[in-house]
Amino acid sequence: MPRNVAVVLANDPGAGFVGPKYLTDVSGATVIDRAIADASSWPVDEVVVVLGPDAEEVAARIVPNDATIVIDPDWEEGSAASLRVGLDVVVRGPSTDLVVIARADQIGVRPQDVAALIDAAGDATAAVPKYRYRRGTPIVLARELWERLLGLEGDVDLLGVLETHPDGVEEVWFDHLEAPRLEHPGDADVRR
Repeated sequence: MPRNVAVVLANDPGAGFVGPKYLTDVSGATVIDRAIADASSWPVDEVVVVLGPDAEEVAARIVPNDATIVIDPDWEEGSAASLRVGLDVVVRGPSTDLVVIARADQIGVRPQDVAALIDAAGDATAAVPKYRYRRGTPIVLARELWERLLGLEGDVDLLGVLETHPDGVEEVWFDHLEAPRLEHPGDADVRR
């Protein structure tokens, strides 16, 4: 039976937030708790959450759950650092076939969308969603890509990396918009 793991990256410090971005209240729950609840509903065997900015404060306020919480001490280096930490946890754990790379500030990713991406990645090295003609996240990666990604540094656009190596990348088209990201403080009010 294939084993799949979700790696949820909470590495964007956010600008203009009063307090830590991932502790922002959205409909009665923090962003990080909502992201973990979303990922826990996906067809994965484990959820790994990589905390970056304000990690200790965010970790202390996470509602108890089954997710593996890790802290990226080098998050200021860029997004590659958090990706490396998440993949390292997966590599050191039980044998895993696919990793779903997700953003903690993107709430509302549907389980059926992740299931479709996982199905498409069965014979590919990666599966990316295409929401009404625009690629987005989360992204599903097969094991053969992990080693290459563990060597990345700085800020990394994972979609851009996959565009430069298109062989084996499956696009899964969805007839709805991508779940929005919480990028600015006002975005939380829109989601209520």
